[in-house]
Amino acid sequence: MSGGCDARVPRYRMTEHGMDGLRTRRCECGAVECAAVIQMTWAEQDEVDHADGWWAVRPGHEPQGGRNWRIVQETDRFVVVEVEETHT
Repeated sequence: MSGGCDARVPRYRMTEHGMDGLRTRRCECGAVECAAVIQMTWAEQDEVDHADGWWAVRPGHEPQGGRNWRIVQETDRFVVVEVEETHT
């Protein structure tokens, strides 16, 4: 077989959460002892990553290191919070 793609192996797969399914990501609550992970689709992760001050945290976790915060979005898999970060 020469180099290139094998047409029999799909690059993407459709799932109930969209074209790419769920991806594992670390909780961004900022607690020193937190080792929790959350599951997000690529689109969900991209939205959070491109919004200033938005953090994705595990449900039940509170952001650390921020002056104030508010919930932007809540799902059974993760919570998006907008954090007013403190700068020293």
